[in-house]
Amino acid sequence: MAQPPVPIRCAGRPTLGSLVIPWITLHAGGRYLFGALDKDRRDRALAERRCQVCGQSFDERICLAVRPADVYAGYTAEPGMHPECLAYSVRACPMLSGDATRYRATPASSGLPGVAEEGHGPRAGRPADAFDAWWITPSSYCVKTDPEHPGQLLGIDLDVPVLRKRPIRPAAGLDLDSLFALARQALGLEDTASSCPYQPDGSPQPHNTAKESD
Repeated sequence: MAQPPVPIRCAGRPTLGSLVIPWITLHAGGRYLFGALDKDRRDRALAERRCQVCGQSFDERICLAVRPADVYAGYTAEPGMHPECLAYSVRACPMLSGDATRYRATPASSGLPGVAEEGHGPRAGRPADAFDAWWITPSSYCVKTDPEHPGQLLGIDLDVPVLRKRPIRPAAGLDLDSLFALARQALGLEDTASSCPYQPDGSPQPHNTAKESD
């Protein structure tokens, strides 16, 4: 299968197998781990308004990859993307493209010492969620924090004006949590109280020694 063209914004990013390595991808054990997030970079992307793919600041539009469960929670835990970086991810990421039908049963970082794996459990081995693309403006960009731990970033607030919504992929199978969230959304009962750095499907992780300093 032909690889999608790399956005100009990502021209300086390291690649693996002709695929751009997103800025928030974890680098551990001498290799990049597609499907695992670097928590520090994820938090920096949220706080500094950086794109999770290219790592650059946003312009006039910010795109979010949103699941029904995110709508129910009131925020998406993953950072936003430039429109062109989202378009690239929709073709390059198995989860967003629809090629992956389930989340990984074990974390991409499984077995690596000193690597946090929290947050993987709820999705582990479950059918892939539906994803929609939301376009928002920088003025609508707001990061939510944990009320009990103010220094902990939850993600991008979804209770904001949305310029446009477009489906990215349907759910891969029956998911009661997602169906419940969709029902609440249809009834207007959302609780206003999260894209993918590729390879979330459990396939073998490619080894590499690429490094970066940014």
